[in-house]
Amino acid sequence: MNRSRMHGFSLLELVVVVVLVAVMAAFLLVRVLPLIGQAERVAFFQTTQQIQSALLLEAAERIARGESASLSSLAGTNPMELLLEPPGNYLGARRSDDQSLPRRSWYFDAAENLLVYRPGRQADFEPLDGPSDRIEMQVSFVYRDRDSDGVFNASVDHFDGLRFASIHPYLWPN
Repeated sequence: MNRSRMHGFSLLELVVVVVLVAVMAAFLLVRVLPLIGQAERVAFFQTTQQIQSALLLEAAERIARGESASLSSLAGTNPMELLLEPPGNYLGARRSDDQSLPRRSWYFDAAENLLVYRPGRQADFEPLDGPSDRIEMQVSFVYRDRDSDGVFNASVDHFDGLRFASIHPYLWPN
């Protein structure tokens, strides 16, 4: 049999190609993973801004309808209910101690009245206090208590707004 007429790859050529493909895949992975974390960060902050806007719109609607006294009832509620359509990664009401909840998802902890986000593993998320695997956020009612009775009275006290913020500090750099 004449060897010059045989076609195909030698074992050495095949190993070289596999090694090159593996090196290129590793290089691509190193470049793509930070982008996934950055995209998650942008989506997180975009959702929080949508929630803040929805809270302010709800407050404005209540004031316009003459229902200012009901503004304080928004504190501790699930702000996702105010969105026309919640994000696709919102799981609904769940318990915070459920470790099977997927990362990169939102859920509402009704027992604690907290909206919770679980960052993904690619996120450059660093908690400064509180739980290490989630961001716990809450709606709080902000007003100036002019009559110093500790209770919001729409005719006397001044409504300053609704705050949607994390209850624990964290860092999530660009």
